Amino acid sequence: MDKIYYRSDHRVPESEEMILPRFGADTSRTLMAPQKHLSIQKTFALIALINGGVLLYLIIYNFTLLRGETAEQSSVYVSLLLTLILAVLAIISYRIIFARIVAPLARLVEETRRIESNDHDIYLTVKGKDEVSLLAHTFNLLLSNMRQAFDEIDSSNKQLVHANRQISESLRYAGLLQRSILPDRQLKDVFGDDHFILWQPRDTVGGDYYILHTEPDRCLVGVADCAGHGVPGAMMTMMARAGVDRSVQEMGLDSPAALLRAIDHSMRSLLGDAQLSRAIATSMDMGLALIDFQNRLIRFAGAKITLYASNGVDVIKQKGDNRAICDRRIGAYQDYDVPLRQGYTYYLTTDGYLDQSGGEYGFGLGSERFSAWLLQHAAKPLPDQRRAFSESLAEFRGALPQRDDVTVLSFRFP
Repeated sequence: MDKIYYRSDHRVPESEEMILPRFGADTSRTLMAPQKHLSIQKTFALIALINGGVLLYLIIYNFTLLRGETAEQSSVYVSLLLTLILAVLAIISYRIIFARIVAPLARLVEETRRIESNDHDIYLTVKGKDEVSLLAHTFNLLLSNMRQAFDEIDSSNKQLVHANRQISESLRYAGLLQRSILPDRQLKDVFGDDHFILWQPRDTVGGDYYILHTEPDRCLVGVADCAGHGVPGAMMTMMARAGVDRSVQEMGLDSPAALLRAIDHSMRSLLGDAQLSRAIATSMDMGLALIDFQNRLIRFAGAKITLYASNGVDVIKQKGDNRAICDRRIGAYQDYDVPLRQGYTYYLTTDGYLDQSGGEYGFGLGSERFSAWLLQHAAKPLPDQRRAFSESLAEFRGALPQRDDVTVLSFRFP
């Protein structure tokens, strides 16, 4: 066993201090060395025994004096002698109490205060092999173990902080990359102030995205919600975006439903080649709206996404089809023609907004509450609507966490 000798501020010779094992030794079997001196308990027991004997002798002697069996002068000498013995024993008891209890405890209190002030070089002084020394010895073992454990925890925490910083920086960069594929500037060019986007990933990156493709006198807008959120969802959005772009190049913009079928086929091919486990969710909700400005018509197709429209007086809902892209069963999608009405605002939203928990009982927001908010806000300018829908959702959510990525795309044709 390695040996280290602790004192309050320096190492001391083995002959003076108690031996302490290093951290990691079997401290449960650490015992005091064979005692060469009387312990405090035995010392006071011996003194008490002597005092008791002297007192017993004085009692017996006093009884003999009362019976007149001894001379008066000799009794005085004996009483003085016994009194002197008791006084000497009292002084010895005081010195022992001070030297072996009071002074060591005062020293231990002072050293523990220095330890409490985070002085990591301090240990309790261990002198002798009495009970106080045993207490200090045991405390030093615990303190040594605790300090090494704290050092290991501190080192692990520093590694975790460094790893977390690297992950956070990587996620921020990934968020910038994901944001770069979103068509914010192009939407501004097409709609000006008559549109808004509310895009709130649950994490730094997310599985929601929105698209825009333009042709003369018409454009295709849409929102999509890939299964998952965070990094897996973001990776799905990159792959899905590639599938959308390729399908648009191959199919054109005439039929959103045909695009959904082409995207579904393209995604199944990509995911099939990857040989992913069936336990991994790879589905995607999507709503596509082809806006024909010249004929004032919206041709809509949806995979589990609804097109909403409101002028602040009534709400129109055009539901999409009930099967997601890349669902276990292949969906059948069709186009729905909706008039592009003046004074109406149109909305596409993913389920992250509608399914958010909140309110008094923690239920989901739902389509009915969302429709009521449409009536309340639809007549406002689009920038004001964005702020209103964001604040309404935050107020409804309250202290509950955001459950999913949130995307609302809204536009109006003057």
